[in-house]
Amino acid sequence: MEKKAKQKIKALIEQINDHNYAYYVLDDPKLTDMEYDHLFRQLEDIEAKYPNLISPTSPSQRVGHPVSSGFQSYNHDVPMLSLSNAINSSEINEFHKRVLKWLNHADTDFVAEPKIDGLGVSLIYRNGLLERALTRGDGFQGEDITHNVKTMPSVPLKLRDLENSPPPFIEVRGEIFMSISDFKKLNVNRKKANEKIFANARNAAAGSVRQLDPSITASRNLSIFCYEVGGSDKINFKNQIEMLSYLKSVGLPVNPLSKKVTNGNDMVLYHQTLEENRSHINYEIDGSVIKVNDYNLRGRLGLRARSPRWAIAAKFKAKQAESQLLGIDLQVGRTGVITPVAKIKEVDLSGVMISSATLHNQDEIDRKDIRINDFILIERSGDVIPKIFKVLKEKRPINAKKFFISDFRCSDTSCKIERIKDQAAYRCVNVNCKSKVLGMLEHFCSKNAMNIEGMGPQIVKQLLEENLLKNFDDIYRLKYDDLVALERFKDKSAMNLINAINHSKKTTFPRFLFGLGIPNVGQHISKVIDKYCNSSLIKLSELKIEDMEEIDGIGSTVAIAIENYFKNDKNNEIVNNCLKLGVQITPTHFDESDMTMLNQKIVITGSFQSLSRSDLKLRLEKNGATVTSNISNKTTALIVGEKPGSKLTKAQNLNVKIVYEKELHDFLDEN
Repeated sequence: MEKKAKQKIKALIEQINDHNYAYYVLDDPKLTDMEYDHLFRQLEDIEAKYPNLISPTSPSQRVGHPVSSGFQSYNHDVPMLSLSNAINSSEINEFHKRVLKWLNHADTDFVAEPKIDGLGVSLIYRNGLLERALTRGDGFQGEDITHNVKTMPSVPLKLRDLENSPPPFIEVRGEIFMSISDFKKLNVNRKKANEKIFANARNAAAGSVRQLDPSITASRNLSIFCYEVGGSDKINFKNQIEMLSYLKSVGLPVNPLSKKVTNGNDMVLYHQTLEENRSHINYEIDGSVIKVNDYNLRGRLGLRARSPRWAIAAKFKAKQAESQLLGIDLQVGRTGVITPVAKIKEVDLSGVMISSATLHNQDEIDRKDIRINDFILIERSGDVIPKIFKVLKEKRPINAKKFFISDFRCSDTSCKIERIKDQAAYRCVNVNCKSKVLGMLEHFCSKNAMNIEGMGPQIVKQLLEENLLKNFDDIYRLKYDDLVALERFKDKSAMNLINAINHSKKTTFPRFLFGLGIPNVGQHISKVIDKYCNSSLIKLSELKIEDMEEIDGIGSTVAIAIENYFKNDKNNEIVNNCLKLGVQITPTHFDESDMTMLNQKIVITGSFQSLSRSDLKLRLEKNGATVTSNISNKTTALIVGEKPGSKLTKAQNLNVKIVYEKELHDFLDEN
């Protein structure tokens, strides 16, 4: 009997997987919902009788047990970079022209696809089995959502059988979304149950994927389109079209609207057609994505600091709605910069109720002649951030009045507001301004910095008002007895926060540096500096401006901000106190096995016949070299092409090694 049951289970699993493939990948269902449910119940009944025959990849095993705590984070093997944006037809054409110029007008085609407004994910398969699913996160590290992704029938737990065995490793990128029709049904059901409705389909999808209980995720119809392979072992693709065909063949859904295009006009036409038909597509899209098709050409084009040169995201025009400006609030940020925020009469825009919008700065208010009580057009820039598009001056009421940030007065009488020299912004210059301190502490505790769970804005504000916090280091002086005596805290919540603070003590260099809130030092810059400083705060504090300016991706503004921060004795005291109170920075491990040019500083000048400058820069960086733009006595070598200019003379005067193009390949091979 068990042998027959095993055969029946195998046959049912194959039938159900074939149906999922036909439904989610081929968009060609072979069974009715009733027939599918009947197969599923048969499988569940047999597995209930023979639990020892249940396979981890059985469709019945998609819903697992709830996760008991928060989500664990993992590094992406290959970073999930953002794309640069194009906001109109001319910028799409400019992207096409740039690519042709960089590739010396090589024969190039592209792939265009809808830009889905969903949640970016990474699916990791080993030997054909789904091992892990991660959110995009910050592009370098994402949260483990495997328990929820496994509930999605559109994501195969096991890649379909092919003539060849599955690759030992493949990491597939995709976008999880909720269809508009399913989103509407979900909100109807939530309203009937007196539950808070979701503002839009993207929020519903993101909230569903981040549930601790996978049964909740399973109850919501989530979909996915896969669009790229981040990394793989023993499998290579020549181009995007070939890669998409492979993904489809192994059971992963790809967008049927993806299309090959050959020139700038085709790109613009695809984008415009997609925008015109946007309302007829059953999922939210906010633009199109255009990529170079050939993977070798992508390698030649390489990457910028945050985005690839071979792709661009073309955005749709923002949706607009009319409202009225009721007032302007001013927010003091952690650096003291004052940001005006428009408070508007609530209005529905793209399914989201909008009650405030950014005003940027005083110059923006003056340029658009924005006045309190004005009627205005609101738009969501990139379908995300609400802003005032224009004032409807023909509707301006007689009680409309001008607004000036300079009239603003902090509640703290010791605060002083000044306009920043050569900038549009105003800043509170009081170093002890409570709003600034509050912002700095919130930033330090935030998810992408020290990630202290439970230390949200309200708790930080409460602890600041109770004089338990003044600086970052005070966080690590907090004790259980300090917290349990406060309003909002009970025994368990006080202990949870102390545990979260202790847990945050083991951190990384980029998180700690980002948490310090040094102006213009974001997450990406923190990672760049980490590699240069080998995760050493001491080395960072000793860096000079000229040293930092030589790091690719770091300019004088960032360099000056970092040097000024560590020149301040108070800042150094706070950093050292954090370390004395138990903060431990785990050194980042960099794979240096192939970096034969590590710590070498190379400058490139002139043009080359044998390869493009972008190709050369990419190869040098892959070998571990830092490619800089300025010659100094720390430069290892100057690589010289045709028409080198003044850099050659300066290098000769400093006795820097000169490498001419005829010697280039020998130089690269030696390293």
